[in-house]
Amino acid sequence: MFGNGQLGNLSETVVSALLPQLEDEDSDVRCATINALSQLGNSSQVVITALLGCLKDEESGVRASAAETLAELGKPSSYVSSALAQWIELHQASDYVGSGIDALWNLEIPQGSRE
Repeated sequence: MFGNGQLGNLSETVVSALLPQLEDEDSDVRCATINALSQLGNSSQVVITALLGCLKDEESGVRASAAETLAELGKPSSYVSSALAQWIELHQASDYVGSGIDALWNLEIPQGSRE
């Protein structure tokens, strides 16, 4: 079984195959796809942009999975923090802004240090 980031050069090929599944009508498929993207450990702009789009999903479980994955992928990448901050600014009046705030919170505040 592959762990985070262990697919190496295959990652881009797998990402290209997974991204269309984020549009599937079944929310379980969308969640499974987000989980698979998390396992790849690929924090490329295309992956982050796709996950940011999932923060506006109609299903709260999909939004939560995307927020968790963004936080996980963002730990080694400063790009994710700035992308999340921009997304929050653009969507501050939407019903979905909380998903972005959750992702940024999880990225910036380590779980062990929360009260």
